[in-house]
Amino acid sequence: MVTTGSQIIVLVFGITIVVLAAWGVYAPARLINLVTRAMDQNWGIYVGVLTRLLLGVALIIAAPGSLFPLLFQVLGWVAIVAAVALALMGRTMIRRLVAWFEQFSAAIVRLWLLFGIAFGGLLIYGVS
Repeated sequence: MVTTGSQIIVLVFGITIVVLAAWGVYAPARLINLVTRAMDQNWGIYVGVLTRLLLGVALIIAAPGSLFPLLFQVLGWVAIVAAVALALMGRTMIRRLVAWFEQFSAAIVRLWLLFGIAFGGLLIYGVS
């Protein structure tokens, strides 16, 4: 049973990740286009950093009440480190990273997105 604000945040992130990844499995080019357009804007980078920070903090706070406390703590710190790295990368490096993902075939993108669905499912299950 979800009881704390941080658990609700983790649950919302899990649902959002599953929905976006499932949409990407269905239409990978459209998802890549969305990410590319967002990362070309200043707000896209800010949203990416803030999202990772929020998820990281929520995972760390929700960890004791989750089914996987150690895993949630580790994932929380990984998300925070990823937020800091993204903030320090700068637009040019981020654009290169997105361009690298654009070169993959739809099948490879779909495979990665299946991992996204599994990750979102883990978050949902872990706080349920």
